[in-house]
Order: sequence, then C-alpha cells, then structure tokens
Amino acid sequence: MYASKLIVYIFARYNGQRGPSSVYHLFKGKKSGQTIQDVGLFQLHPFFSITPKLHKTQYDTYFNQLIQQQFLLLTEHTVYVTEKGWAFIEGFDPGPLDGWHYRGNEMIFMKRLSLVVQTLSHYARGASFIPIEQDGAIQRYVKSYLRAHQFQQPLFQETFTKQFIARLDTTRVEELSKQVFVLRLSGYEMSGHTWQQIQTELGEDVFSLQLRFIQCLHGLLMQLTETPLLEDLAQHIKIEQHYTQSTEKTFSLFKEGYTLSQIAQIRHLKESTIEDHFAEMAMVDEDFPIYTFLSKELRRKIEDVATKLQTTKLRQIKENVEQASYFQIRLVLAARRESKWN
Repeated sequence: MYASKLIVYIFARYNGQRGPSSVYHLFKGKKSGQTIQDVGLFQLHPFFSITPKLHKTQYDTYFNQLIQQQFLLLTEHTVYVTEKGWAFIEGFDPGPLDGWHYRGNEMIFMKRLSLVVQTLSHYARGASFIPIEQDGAIQRYVKSYLRAHQFQQPLFQETFTKQFIARLDTTRVEELSKQVFVLRLSGYEMSGHTWQQIQTELGEDVFSLQLRFIQCLHGLLMQLTETPLLEDLAQHIKIEQHYTQSTEKTFSLFKEGYTLSQIAQIRHLKESTIEDHFAEMAMVDEDFPIYTFLSKELRRKIEDVATKLQTTKLRQIKENVEQASYFQIRLVLAARRESKWN
C-alpha cells in the first residue's frame, strides 16, 4: 500500500507532465538530464535513487495495477492522477526520505550497524558467530570502530543500546516502518528476516516494506548529531558534492573557460550530453551564469509562456517561443524551481 501511494503521490507532483517511466527513473536515480532536471523542477530530491536496484518489471506491475484501479490515467504517453487517485493519497506523508544526499550509501551505514549489533549481542553472551556482513571494507571499519570505543566494556554496550533505541523511538515514521527495520537486524540466536518472511508477518507487499525500510533508515540518519556512537558509524555516508560525477568534470572544464562544444570534444561526449550537465548545473546552483547562453529577454519570454500554459513540456513551450532552442528552454526550466511557479 505504501508503495502504491508513493507512486501516485509523485505522479501528482509531476502534474500530468511526464510519462509512465518517470517515477521508475527517479527511484533508480537515473543520471539523465531529464530526470536530474525534474528533481529540481518538481522538488523530488527526497525520492531520487531510493531504490537503485529496482527492476522495471517490478515497477511496471505496480504501475499497471494503479491504472487498473483507476488511480492513474495514461493518455498518449502522459500520466494523470484521477479524482480517485487524489482521494487515495489524501493526507499521505512519504516520511523522512533524502535520496538525493544518500543515493544508496545508506546501505553502507546499515551494514555497519548490523555488524555492530550482531557483534555486541554475541559478545555479551560469550558466543562466537559468522559475521553477517562479508564485505572486507565493512568488517575493517567495524573492527576499528569497536576497538576505538572499547566495546568489551559494559558501559559502551549499555550506552550504544540506549542511544540506538532512543533514536529509533524518535524517528518520524510509522511503527510499522520501525518494525520492518528491526526485523532486518540479526543478533544472538536471531537471524534477520527475509523480505518474504516480513511480508508474511506484517501483511504488506514486499516493495512497500522495502520502501518503509529505506524511509526508517533515512529518518534515523537524519537525527544522529546528538548520538555520537551512531554518528561515528555514518561517516562518509552523506553525499555532499553538488553534482553527479560526470557533471562535476564538465563543471571543472567550464570554470576553466571552455565552451560547451569544446568540452564535448575534450571529453569525447555528445553535445547533448554536455547540455544535460549544464541543465543539472542550472538546477543545483542558484548562481549558475545562465545569461552566458541566452538573453534576459528570452528567459523572460520562456518563463511567461511556461507560467501561462502551466507546463514544463519543451515542445509546447518551443511552439510558443520559436526563437528559443530546446537547450535554452531546458536551462530556464532547470533554473526555475517549482515553488516559483505557484
């Protein structure tokens, strides 16, 4: 149910301006110019790359069900939320998601946390165990962490447990999401549940459970500043860089004075790809020098048409501002946050 509501909720944010796969690409964290631009335009940062391993067939199953249930309407490759759909998501709160700043890295924190919990629970009973996490980097990090905090001391074990429980209690998600999170942990004589086992126990579909897990994990990560023992496990998890890796390289060349065409030649990429990077820059950086690429007058015309027609569809805007290139329109839309349209 949570997954279905989240998908309809995001299509509602798109406001009848995107096709069936837009939410899928958003969940996957696709680094295309369109998806990145939409993140800024429709303020979708929380949902970017929250399920990078999502299979298209799994997503399509949910999307088709929502069409059949008449929560969504598909017309000429464009998706609209029906009145029934709006009623379906009334009062819906996606919770504390922040995919833009974690992009899958939250699972590194989860693996560290899981191994610490498993280690402490077995150590307290003098029992040996096979580490639940086999990744060498995770094991080395956790070993260093435990040694630094003198994990053999009862005080550390007690303090860590209290801090973890306290932060989980105050995480702003439903109790069901917290249950999912806890069931994924392993301890002494207790193995972490599989998704199928959790589905049987809690009675919600697997994709919804996986999203609830991410929701709880993000919520936990967002409030670690007052929890030093947990905060130490979250080092280098949050992504602080503004741009995707490829765009960062383009940005560096742009700062050196190279033109769009020159950057494409230097990087052996299509100009359209470099245009994607510039659109991302315009979306992320409020100080992006947009007037390098178009005049103030042309920008104003594009904004006026987009506001009047209440659209972000490039072709529709182009038909009304023929002198503008698609690239120029994309830059203006990228630099114009959704909140400014309202």
